[in-house]
Amino acid sequence: MIAQCKICQTRFRLDDALIEGEGIWVRCNQCKNVFFLGSPAGKAESSGEKAKAEVVERVKEPALQTKRETAESSQYVKLPEDIEKEVEDIAASGDKREITREKEEKGQISSRGRQLVYLLVVLLLGGAYFAFFADTGWQTAFDKLFGINKKTEEVGPAQVELTDVRQRMVNNVTLGTIRVLEGNAINRSPFPMTRIKIKGEITDAYTVVLGVKESYCGNLLNADELATMTEDQIQKELSNPQGSDVSNDRVLPQGQIPFMIVFTREPAGVVKTFAIPSVAERLLP
Repeated sequence: MIAQCKICQTRFRLDDALIEGEGIWVRCNQCKNVFFLGSPAGKAESSGEKAKAEVVERVKEPALQTKRETAESSQYVKLPEDIEKEVEDIAASGDKREITREKEEKGQISSRGRQLVYLLVVLLLGGAYFAFFADTGWQTAFDKLFGINKKTEEVGPAQVELTDVRQRMVNNVTLGTIRVLEGNAINRSPFPMTRIKIKGEITDAYTVVLGVKESYCGNLLNADELATMTEDQIQKELSNPQGSDVSNDRVLPQGQIPFMIVFTREPAGVVKTFAIPSVAERLLP
């Protein structure tokens, strides 16, 4: 008869004559599982003696072994050569199934790993899109990504340099003595600028600010205008963003534009005067 282990499903050929009574207890040589093998005839011995456990062995080691492993009852029956080969083939096929199962499991793990990598790449690409392409043009995004146009975001008052800054006092017929602060603003950025504005401050000896005035570059007053204009006229003339005397619409890189700031009705105690770039915009193409 063919005996099959209920755990590892390995099959063995067993001589029916070895099974007496109701059956015998046997042990699988592959997984060492012990199970009861019933008699194929289904007849129990009338004497009620317990069936002796027999062991079927292969040439090198037993395939089935009785549950009773005492020295007196352990007997071995050598399988014929063709049956032994069959058992070896069955065992070999079981090993192959194990190897195939291991390969399938490794393949599944590898497949899951690749899926995680693909998902990570998609998330990174999506984040890069929203960070660089959603709100800007492709060229600007490319410049941001590779740092080629890094200075684009830095265009502003910090890239404006003031030179030849000076001040003088002028007598106005209605305002009395007024302070005139003037000089040149140079665009030190690599891009054209527009609407450059300069802020002037007057302070006391302790640098306490006593007055603040702002003027757009390109607005200038001559001596007669400074001497005869009212305060409102002076501020209106100096507040033109485009520049009334020199264009403030397009100041090229390394280009310069003059500025003038006028302080009227200044308080007593003025000791120091400062000029600071306050506004500078990049001219868009």
